[in-house]
Amino acid sequence: MSTSQPSFTDKYFKGPFNSLKQSTVSSNASSSFIDSNSLVSKFVFLIIVLIVFVLTLQLCSRFLVWLFSPSKSPTLINGMIDAKQMMQIPQNPTVKGAIPILRSVNDTNGLEFTWSVWIYVDDITYNDDNYRHIFHKGNDGVNVSGGPMTGMNHPNNGPGLYIAPKTNSLVVVMSTFENPAEEMTISDLPLNNWVNVIIRVSNQTQLDVYINGVLTKRRNLTSVPKQNYGDVYVSMNGGFSGFTSSLKYFNTAIGTYDIQSIVDSGPNTSIIGSSNVESTDRQYLSSRWYYNQSH
Repeated sequence: MSTSQPSFTDKYFKGPFNSLKQSTVSSNASSSFIDSNSLVSKFVFLIIVLIVFVLTLQLCSRFLVWLFSPSKSPTLINGMIDAKQMMQIPQNPTVKGAIPILRSVNDTNGLEFTWSVWIYVDDITYNDDNYRHIFHKGNDGVNVSGGPMTGMNHPNNGPGLYIAPKTNSLVVVMSTFENPAEEMTISDLPLNNWVNVIIRVSNQTQLDVYINGVLTKRRNLTSVPKQNYGDVYVSMNGGFSGFTSSLKYFNTAIGTYDIQSIVDSGPNTSIIGSSNVESTDRQYLSSRWYYNQSH
């Protein structure tokens, strides 16, 4: 039996040609695989770019909101004014000079906020037939009828701070949903000294008054304080004889550390507005004085 031998052409041409053909097929398969991977890579890259773009857009939006939003703890009087000169601080952000007060938002403990102000009374007999107006937040409705409530705003005090007629007692007024004028009186306000008054609401209905860092009075209100969108008014109806400084609002119930920090910092005695007030270093009351008076 004879065995056929590969021809010269098969031996020297077909073998290399087949190898080249196999190599080409393999190369084409690799190229297709690379192309498919390239498409996947491009798709994944596009998704990543979109995610980064969305996140960047959100961060920029939040930054702009933070940048242009009103402060949560604004200073309404950054300096010292003559307490006989009325000042109105608008709450409408479109009005020039407005300093909006953001409402308290506390989902855990309920409504809470804090007001702080420095006052200096140098003549308790001035305008003493009326409630001497220090400040209030609410409507423009100070009583000028000449009756026993003359000088006190009605119906919105959110809060209101006054000096009582014929005495040197402070009166804190807070409007609530059940009572438009819940009052708290602090007696024996010293004269010719700077006094810091902090009005703090916490746990929905707990009202605290601090005098120079000392908790002086506490009261549980009959209902939740009635927050309002009214302007902040200072020294209405002639105010009082002396000076007001550093009126500040916080949309939280600040703690004892922050309270003490306010007392340690003292009032800002830089003069604001047109008045004949002379800038001078006036003493401010030691908390030890009021502590001894209230015990």
